[in-house]
Amino acid sequence: MRTHSHFLPQGRAPRRLLPLTAWLFVLFNLCLPAAAQATSEDAEDDAARPYRPWHDALTESAAAAGISGSPQLGLQDHLLQRPLPDDGATADATAMTITLHYPSIGHKAVDADIRAWAAGIADAFTRHFDSGALAAAPATVDLRSTYTVDRPSRHAVSITFELWNDTGGLHPNLDVLTLNYSLITGQRLALADIFADPDEAMRLMSAWSRRTLLRRLGVGQLRAASEGLAPLVENFSSLTLVPEGVCINFQPYQVTGWEMGVQKVLMPLAELAPAGPFSILWAGDTP
Repeated sequence: MRTHSHFLPQGRAPRRLLPLTAWLFVLFNLCLPAAAQATSEDAEDDAARPYRPWHDALTESAAAAGISGSPQLGLQDHLLQRPLPDDGATADATAMTITLHYPSIGHKAVDADIRAWAAGIADAFTRHFDSGALAAAPATVDLRSTYTVDRPSRHAVSITFELWNDTGGLHPNLDVLTLNYSLITGQRLALADIFADPDEAMRLMSAWSRRTLLRRLGVGQLRAASEGLAPLVENFSSLTLVPEGVCINFQPYQVTGWEMGVQKVLMPLAELAPAGPFSILWAGDTP
């Protein structure tokens, strides 16, 4: 299965999956549970969230501890760190550091799943490091995360992670991954739990994104993006649920070059109506 994940050789477009990328993609998708109005198109680009470069992500990560004082009830920031500060460093060898921030929202089942997901990501990276695949890496190999929390309604929550992986290339690598939950059942939501017709949803998102990105980037930038915009699960696996509809997150290199930044496309809920979005996820006031 193709994926545009970016735990990949840095500074150039991905060609083949590395072991870590493949493992993370399987982990992320197999952990998903089994399947259980109009907004102006011209407003999409203004609502799409901007790309945040590496140094901004570090700033956000440093400030993430302050989230525990958030006005959103129950939201707290947690840190998974390896090695722990008192473990010491291995001399004359590549050192691995993992600094993953993740939230808890005050829902027992959701918080347990987020915690297990973060631990799984850290375990995968550790196994990749221990395998010797990064033997030619610099003195320090780094994995860290930042995140944002969105609530499309009081019935759902959407967490968007930015996973940064620095192994000494021209620039760090980035994956944008999302976890979406029903706050009624505590279940993590797959595409089939968000839309009655997931295939139609992907077709609609593909067409909408192509039109939006064509206006934003121009024909030249999108000429090589046909695979990255095809209506496939791996191309539309990172969706942030927001009150207006869905924010589609594209990975670096998926639809354009790294220098253009992460591309995010806001698609209004009304435009997804033919796919049967489950209205309960957007029903009622936001918290």
